[in-house]
Amino acid sequence: DVRYLGKFIYNQEEFLYFDSKEGKFIPKTEFGKPDADYWNSNKDYIEDWKSSVQTICIPNYNVIHSFTADRR
Repeated sequence: DVRYLGKFIYNQEEFLYFDSKEGKFIPKTEFGKPDADYWNSNKDYIEDWKSSVQTICIPNYNVIHSFTADRR
């Protein structure tokens, strides 16, 4: 399984992240809670982030994996 974690950082502190396995934004601090609540309430926005696994993660994984497998 490929998992997408999108991290949001402000002032060198992670305050929010998106986890494709959970299918939602998860606040790490109180600062991230309003954004997480707002974005999690928008189902189209969540689906866009979840689709990133298919459009970004898996193609990049295949490229990186083939490169690193060739180096072994």
